[in-house]
Amino acid sequence: MIYMDGAPDNKKFLEDLNNGVNKFSDLSDGFSKVVSISHNDADGISCLHLMQNLLYKMNINYDYFIYNRSVSWEDYLKGILSKRSSNKIAFVFTDVGSNLMELIPIIKKREEEFFILDHHEVDSNLHRDEYPENLTFINPTIYGFDGLDHIAGATLSYLFAKKIKPQIIKQGWLTIIGIAGDSLKPMNELKSFNQEVYQELLNENIFEEKEGLILFGGMHDTVKNGLKYSILPFIKGLGGENEIKINSLLDKLQINPNKDFVKLNEIEIQKIQQEVQFNSIGRYALLHQKQGILKFAFEHALLLNILCFKNISAAVSIIQLNKITRYANEIYMDYVSDLAKNLRILSNELPRYETKKAIFIDVKGKIPPSNWSDTASFSTVNELLNPSKILLLGGLERKSQTIKLSIRCTRKYLRETNGIGVNKIISRIKKDLGGTGGGHKLAGGIRLSKASYKRLKENIDEYIQNSI
Repeated sequence: MIYMDGAPDNKKFLEDLNNGVNKFSDLSDGFSKVVSISHNDADGISCLHLMQNLLYKMNINYDYFIYNRSVSWEDYLKGILSKRSSNKIAFVFTDVGSNLMELIPIIKKREEEFFILDHHEVDSNLHRDEYPENLTFINPTIYGFDGLDHIAGATLSYLFAKKIKPQIIKQGWLTIIGIAGDSLKPMNELKSFNQEVYQELLNENIFEEKEGLILFGGMHDTVKNGLKYSILPFIKGLGGENEIKINSLLDKLQINPNKDFVKLNEIEIQKIQQEVQFNSIGRYALLHQKQGILKFAFEHALLLNILCFKNISAAVSIIQLNKITRYANEIYMDYVSDLAKNLRILSNELPRYETKKAIFIDVKGKIPPSNWSDTASFSTVNELLNPSKILLLGGLERKSQTIKLSIRCTRKYLRETNGIGVNKIISRIKKDLGGTGGGHKLAGGIRLSKASYKRLKENIDEYIQNSI
C-alpha cells in the first residue's frame, strides 16, 4: 500500500474511484443481491441510505447490516456470510472496513465480490497487487487525503453512487448529514471533497445555507436553550447552567430568552458575543424537507449518533422522517442536557493531574461512566484544556475493579506530532503495561489494573514520547 507524502494525489484517488465504479457497474447485472454493511454513526447511516437509494435505482435486491466494531470481522461476518459462496452476491462496505489484515484472509476464501468504500486509516501496508481479485478497495487516505478533514464516508459514497446514477444528487441531503456529523465544523470551514460536494449540492438547491451565530446542539431551539445546550462551542459560564442565570443575562442584554435562536438579529448577536467573549459566526445547513431538530444538519447528525447507541432501528428509520418523534426528542434533550452539564463539571469542578505532555482527570463519581467517552471527546473538540496535551479521563470501574480511561487528543496535537495520535499511545501502553483497548488518532480507550494505572501516571510522558 502506498502512502503519499505532501499534497494529496487527487489523480490517483479518482482513478481508483472510477475503476471501482466501472467494475461495480459491469458486474451489477449478474448480482442477485447486494449486501450493504455500514458503521453505526450518522456518517455510516447516511452512507447506508445513499447505497440503498443507488441499489433501488439500479433495480438490485439489497439487504443491510450495521457494524459497531465491538467484535472482530471474523466473528461478525460468520452470521452474515452463507456457508456456500456465490459470485451472484456482492458486499459493499461503507464508512467501515479498512481493517485489511482481518478482512483479506476472509475475502480470499469467498466467491462474492467485495467493495470497500472507506475513509478511515488503513491498518496494512499491503500492496494493491496483494489484494484478492474479488476485492475492490477505495480509500482516499492511501493517497494522502485526511479522512477527518477532507472526505467524510458519506462524501465518498455519494461520489461513487452519483457516477453510476447521476440522479442520486437528489439524495445529496444525506451527504450533508454525514459531513456535518463527521466534520464537527461550521460549513464554511469544510475542505477538499467535503467542500466541493457541499458546494455542488448547495448550487443544486438540495439544501439551504444560512450564516449566523453557531451554537451547535441547540440551533433549533430558543435563545436561552441555544446557549445552555450548545456543545460546539461549549460556552463556559452558560453551558449546562441553570435557566435563571441564563435568563438574567439575556434580560440584561434586552433579548427575549424565548426567541427562536436562528431569528437573532445582528445587533443581538453582537451583544451576546461581547458579553460572553466568544466569536462563533459561520454558515450552517438546513434541510428543506425537514422540521424542527431534523431541519438542522448538525443536530440531525447528532441525533443519529445518539440513537445509534440507544436504538439502532430508530436511527436507521428516523433519517427518512420529516419530523422528529417524541421518543427521539426526549433522548436528544437528555443527551445534550447531560453533556452540557458534564462539560461544566469538567471545566469547573474536577481535579486534574498534569504532566508536560498529559492531563489526567478523575471523574470522582461526578460523571457517570456511560458519559465519560463523549465528555472527553467534546472537551477536546472545544479545547477546554491544553490542546497540546493528551487527555486521560476516567476512574475506577466498580464492577471490574479496573481503571477505565477515555483517551483523547486535539487536531492541533496531531499537527504537532505529525499525526501520531491516541491509537499509537494506547498500543505503547498495552505493550508495556498490559490492559485492553484501542482507538484511532483522535480517540480511544483502555482498561488497566490499579497497579498499571499507577505506573502509567508516573511515566506517562515517557510512553507518549516513545509513541512519537
